[in-house]
Amino acid sequence: MIFLSLSNCYGEDRSGALILKELKTKIPRCQVLGAPLISQGEEYLKRGIKVITKAPLPPSGGFPTRSFKYLILDILNSRLIPIRYFYTLKKWREKTISAIVVGDVFLLILGTLALKKRLFFLAPCKSDHQNPHYAIERFIVKRLASVIFTHDEYTASNLCKQGINALFLGNPMMDELIQNSEFRIQNSEFKIGILPGSRDESYNNFKKILKVVELLSTHPTSHIPQPITFLVAVSERLDVEKLASVVQKDPRQDGYATTGNTGFQPVKRKEILFFKNTFASVIKSSDIIIGLAGTANEQTAGLGKPIVSFAGTGPQTTKKRMKNQERLLGGALKFVEDFPNGVVREINLVLDNPEIREQRGRIGIDRMGPPGGAKRIAEYILEVKGLPTS
Repeated sequence: MIFLSLSNCYGEDRSGALILKELKTKIPRCQVLGAPLISQGEEYLKRGIKVITKAPLPPSGGFPTRSFKYLILDILNSRLIPIRYFYTLKKWREKTISAIVVGDVFLLILGTLALKKRLFFLAPCKSDHQNPHYAIERFIVKRLASVIFTHDEYTASNLCKQGINALFLGNPMMDELIQNSEFRIQNSEFKIGILPGSRDESYNNFKKILKVVELLSTHPTSHIPQPITFLVAVSERLDVEKLASVVQKDPRQDGYATTGNTGFQPVKRKEILFFKNTFASVIKSSDIIIGLAGTANEQTAGLGKPIVSFAGTGPQTTKKRMKNQERLLGGALKFVEDFPNGVVREINLVLDNPEIREQRGRIGIDRMGPPGGAKRIAEYILEVKGLPTS
């Protein structure tokens, strides 16, 4: 008896792995397997879940439309991936009792054709707040998916009105955000978290963020009590030393002396500390977040912290994408076009007004929902399939 999770890439892999982990706990005799479309399946493997498919990330990093060059390179490099994926899944058809697709409608079609079953469908990247399903997508979902688990309650309600079996049971992306009990930082009046992202563009994004960091200490309109502590949440896919070296090479940041790989001690007005694998602790310890991230920004909103963003340097942080994220998260995230002065003014506004911080935090929690989504989705699947739990 095998249950599969079909997922697009890193973020979807994580949600799929968390659901499989819950299923495995409740039905230990059932074998759970991950099937990522484009990744090495790291999110499954680190949770002890075997994967049956693997593929390298395309040259565009998952953003083929950023240029014609990357579109062509992706087509040339990735054209056989869906075909190989289809035939691999087909081999598991008879052994598979059911599966959940975590990703987009294309993957739902591919999985349905390969497995010849109506599948469960989690659509984490589609929301009526930001990026509604097209009519053709709704048509396909209604006919292929036994149920669609949505990004939020608003989307589920709208899909139900159109005759689609849709449920919002929470976002698995809000699960496993565990605070580190050993997390310690020096006291300061305000702590500002920094999310530079998780892809290669993050290093250049961080250079832009440092312009804001400098102005927050020197800008005439900035009246934040000094010193300020900046907490950088470093993705596990980024090199901490490479990110920290950006500070050392920035002539504006001559107020720092290196203290190894963890951060920079303040010589003048501020302190930058880098933390890896302590994401939730950084967010919870911060008063406000400067966020140039994707999933991490959504998780930050769900943890109740206000976010200020602006356009970055790569395909994940374009003006269009960040404004779309602003619509998704509502007032929890504020996109500022006037860089860097407008960003500084916005951060000052939020830090000077505790009621604004609280209000934006509540909006984020409401938009993202409570933790426990993976468990509730797993329980729903068990109930619908009538699988034995002992």
